[in-house]
Amino acid sequence: MWEHETDIVRVLDDIEHDLFLPQRLSRDAAGVDEPHVQYGIVKDCSVLTCGCCLSESLFHALRNGASNKQVVCPVCQRGNVELLSAIRPLRELARQIDFFRSTAAHTETESEEFPTMAKASLSSSSLSMSRSPSSSSAGSGTDNKTLSSTTTKEKSSLLQIFHIVASKIHNSNPEDKPDHPLTAGTPQEQEEHTAKENYTSSLLEPAYDDRTNWKILDNVSNTRTVPIDNNSSVVSADVTIPSTANYQASSTHDLDEEKEYFFANCFPMYRKRFQFNTHTKFLGTKSKLFINQTISPDCTKFALINEHKWEIYSINPKDNSPQLISCGKSSGEYGPDFNQLTEPTQSPGTAPQSLKKKKKNWSQRFCKLSNEFLIISGSHNILNIHDINQTGKLIYSYASNFPIRCIDIDPRSQIIAYGITGKDRHTGAEQALIVIQQITRNKVTQEPEFPPPITITLPYRDPINTIQLSHDAKYLTCSTALESRFLVISLQKINEPRLIMKSVRSIDTSLESEGITDTKLFPGNPNLMCITSTAFNSSPLVINTKITQINGVRTVAQPSMLIRVDEIGCKIHKCEISPRNDAIAFLDRNGSVYIMCAPTMMDNNEKRRTILVETVANAYRAYESATLRFNPEGNKLYILDRKGAFFVEDFAFGLPQSREITKCKQIYYK
Repeated sequence: MWEHETDIVRVLDDIEHDLFLPQRLSRDAAGVDEPHVQYGIVKDCSVLTCGCCLSESLFHALRNGASNKQVVCPVCQRGNVELLSAIRPLRELARQIDFFRSTAAHTETESEEFPTMAKASLSSSSLSMSRSPSSSSAGSGTDNKTLSSTTTKEKSSLLQIFHIVASKIHNSNPEDKPDHPLTAGTPQEQEEHTAKENYTSSLLEPAYDDRTNWKILDNVSNTRTVPIDNNSSVVSADVTIPSTANYQASSTHDLDEEKEYFFANCFPMYRKRFQFNTHTKFLGTKSKLFINQTISPDCTKFALINEHKWEIYSINPKDNSPQLISCGKSSGEYGPDFNQLTEPTQSPGTAPQSLKKKKKNWSQRFCKLSNEFLIISGSHNILNIHDINQTGKLIYSYASNFPIRCIDIDPRSQIIAYGITGKDRHTGAEQALIVIQQITRNKVTQEPEFPPPITITLPYRDPINTIQLSHDAKYLTCSTALESRFLVISLQKINEPRLIMKSVRSIDTSLESEGITDTKLFPGNPNLMCITSTAFNSSPLVINTKITQINGVRTVAQPSMLIRVDEIGCKIHKCEISPRNDAIAFLDRNGSVYIMCAPTMMDNNEKRRTILVETVANAYRAYESATLRFNPEGNKLYILDRKGAFFVEDFAFGLPQSREITKCKQIYYK
């Protein structure tokens, strides 16, 4: 407990120092020099797209003062930054500090006035009647005891309110707050108690007019996201780099303070492990194998396919258990289970009658799952699109003239990309092509529509091996099979795709090698990219793409290496980037799942830790390997292998000393 009220003020000063940020523009006395940014206690704290925090009023002042309305960040000097969101917890903290200061000042004022009032009352009573000194001193002692008890209540309530500040205020239920009846006492005590009650209710029910505009910011990135230069002719004029969680849903999700606390204490060494089998073995029979599998970006569903069947499961958010919600066959039949299948109906988007016989004999090979659609490709160059919201109904089917080697769909179900190997009409030589199929919505019926696709011709004849859309669907990464090139194509203008980054070729003569097996851009930060390969002596890499530094139509960026992950070997099939941008999950040929975490991913010499998290079914070929996916909060890792086994590694389930938490194996620490 504090001895004096000055201790409370000192604590408030220490807390308020965290709000010392760029506050306003200031000029010199003569007003000759240009205005400079002055720091101060900021009560309207906001964050910019570059990651820096400042006053919202300062940002508007900088924008009004700029001739071209392009603001330069006063902290990191990044150009053309935008206001991303208000930081509600810091604004709440500023309001609470003001309340604490006023309460402390009010108590101190009453403490100073109390002796004078007591002395005046004693002198007036001595004129009217004689009073014994003992009674006077007793009364004074009683009053002092009352004052000290009031101060003690004040201090204890301050501690309780500080505890409320540390908890999740905006998730509190106003109806669950306990009733505090006014105890019998002096009017002064009742007035103070009423003020505390009003403040507590204001904490639970903040009265903001722009409450719907608040966005809760996650600690999702330790790296700095640089927005694309709008003056560049390579990109469109309305480029914005969204937060890493915005691709999952239109509205931001709230932070769970308890889970964040558990995650900070557990990741990456401790986790709660879940395992479920979608197809249980009966009497020791051989487990069922699937050709390909995928997990939705929002981690609420996953899909499994074999040559002629497909299945979609939902993930229970409470216990992570899977449940079959729809299934079907390659012939187009669909339903909630295989006993209730519905025959497909001919729709305008499906293949014509001449291709029906061709479709009956085709086999499935690749699948990808967005939040709304399941896309499947396979033999006979067929691509099918199933609507998850209609129990897996086939809504679009396309038969290409060339084999489809790889497919992908963006999380928002707006773009489908697939790589094909075509032939030149005149020479007959093979040519690598990428097809972009847009998905639009009918303005009246809201039904999905499929306009004519866009074909991109690569300047290489090497077949495409992998293809991957970024989380915001503004970039497309791909790799070639034989020469092991990796490329980045800008889709800022979907009708004018441009090659903006390419690597030098690396010829791999090993017959067992599949070359580059995965390429992933970091969520919300296209400057960083992870590449995995099965080539000899080719460990996973984290590179700087430098695509945000290019200007001009003909400029192509040349990447540079940042981190080389040698400790996990060179037979890596998959990688998955955490939405927090501070960890990467890897899967090798033997089925071992690793997590490599580093603070910034910007330097090979920085501290990093590599953990062996799980062991799943092995796969000789990359397309048969398991699927990895981090949940939008970045505190769970979902794994689905070709045997139908579903694994969940929960790093925010509890504290390390909990009985259900197990420790991972650390294989590297730097």
